Amino acid sequence: MDVQMPIMNGYEVATKIRAMKRADAHTIRIYACTANTAAEDRQKATAAGMNGFITKPIDVKKLLAILQNI
Repeated sequence: MDVQMPIMNGYEVATKIRAMKRADAHTIRIYACTANTAAEDRQKATAAGMNGFITKPIDVKKLLAILQNI
């Protein structure tokens, strides 16, 4: 999920998804996708309930490795 979306950022969206009363709300995989690579950005992703962090520009090999582990 892109963390810099215009209306609601990805951290907010992930938090809302995790708070939903759906059976899959806590198991669906959500990965932060951003050019921001600071430790605090990774902490925000974790705090929002995201499963991981993918930096831009996207390294296709790393992305495929993440997707294969789902």
